Amino acid sequence: MNLQASIKINTYKIIDDVIDRAVRYGYRRACKYVDCPTEDQLIDEIHRAVMNELCEVLKFDGDE
Repeated sequence: MNLQASIKINTYKIIDDVIDRAVRYGYRRACKYVDCPTEDQLIDEIHRAVMNELCEVLKFDGDE
């Protein structure tokens, strides 16, 4: 018996979930030690978290 199946991955949903999780993490991280972080602190922590999470699921050119 020869069974063939194909799977189509919803990459938009995967990336959306990763970014959502990262933004929440970055926000919590920015507020962890500072009661009222500055806009720059929030942006930096969120940016760092998003890039870290994306690097877990995506392979960029030059990555081996």
